[in-house]
Amino acid sequence: MIYLLTDEKYDGVLNYPVIKINFLPIFPDFRGVDFLLFTSKNGVRAVERVNDEWKKIPSLVIGDGTKEEVLKRGGKIEYVAKNSYGDEFAKEIDKKYKGKNILFFRAKNIISNIAFKNNILKEVIAYETKCNKPKNNLKKPSIIIFSSPSTVKCFSKIEDFKGIIPVAIGKKTKKTLLNYFKEEEIFMPSKPSIKKCIELAKSLYSNNQKS
Repeated sequence: MIYLLTDEKYDGVLNYPVIKINFLPIFPDFRGVDFLLFTSKNGVRAVERVNDEWKKIPSLVIGDGTKEEVLKRGGKIEYVAKNSYGDEFAKEIDKKYKGKNILFFRAKNIISNIAFKNNILKEVIAYETKCNKPKNNLKKPSIIIFSSPSTVKCFSKIEDFKGIIPVAIGKKTKKTLLNYFKEEEIFMPSKPSIKKCIELAKSLYSNNQKS
């Protein structure tokens, strides 16, 4: 069994959503904004709930999934991060642009600080992540994809870590998993994306079936 700990649907993967997203009431002011900034699909989904004005403003994004979400909803892409971590992304933007007004649609709690030296950042707290008790049962042994530190924390509140092979989307998620596993027990894809995590999980599952 391969599980993803969100409600995102992918072929060959079961959902065990230990987190849920609550969208918050927001009233963004787009006047004078040069770029929008999104670090996840949820930021895009949050602004889409307000109006279509955001689609006129180019977006700076982290991750292919976020890029696809912007384009799917009719937005425009200006730049996709080379690095998947917010603090490094900020350095990329500062190197590429100067004096731009950037509006960031973010989660209530974030794992990477975004701060610019050469550009002006305004933040809109658009959503929050809460722990969730799934309705279905988790079957073990299984391979579990942890897509954020919050999925690790929420999983730990309702399940133990016995009988699972963990796949961490990135370094910060892996760091949180080190509270429960040895480093060599945690697998991480070459690129921090859900699709790459699924590819890795399927490869692990196939190898386990053969052994």
